[in-house]
Amino acid sequence: MTQADDSPSRQKLVFVTDPMCSWCWGMASEFEKARAALAHRVDFELMLGGINTHGTQPIGDYGRRFLMRLWREVADTTGQEFGFKLPVEYVHNSVTSCLAVEAVRDLTSAAPFDYLHALQEQFFRHGRDITNVEILVEVAARCEVSTEQLREKMREPAILERVRFQFDNAGAFGTNALPSLLIEREGALTLFAGGYMDAAMLQELLA
Repeated sequence: MTQADDSPSRQKLVFVTDPMCSWCWGMASEFEKARAALAHRVDFELMLGGINTHGTQPIGDYGRRFLMRLWREVADTTGQEFGFKLPVEYVHNSVTSCLAVEAVRDLTSAAPFDYLHALQEQFFRHGRDITNVEILVEVAARCEVSTEQLREKMREPAILERVRFQFDNAGAFGTNALPSLLIEREGALTLFAGGYMDAAMLQELLA
């Protein structure tokens, strides 16, 4: 007679996020705490949400003031560190950085949370332009990803198609807010939670 397996079945959570999402950076440390604590029973994936994906003009004074107010709110709420400075001139559009995240996922065959958070740190703490391909490949090298392979992968039409698909579907689960968490039930994804939460709240919800 075979002994029954008493171990709990694994769950799958999808973190809907973006390299340029302020609240996602605010939640990054708490999310990593929860991901480490729940690694024995939860598989974590990520879906890219997209920020200002149709923007083409460099951010102006109003946009800069808006972001500084938002960052102070996020910092006060979450305790996450912000540098409160922005690149001298850049377009506040996350498509290029999302292409890099998706390319790293393809190259490593794993959810690229380390790379995502490294990009967020460069932008939100150090004020670096993560829409710049040179910075994207520099950060990838620190995450032990081949820079030449990343450049090539980012140019592949299939990567852009996958990124656009995620943008189109990220808001289709009952919320347009980032970050959000989706849970897989009976093979289908449904909204699990929307907005910021700390590690304890996430673990309590899953319990």
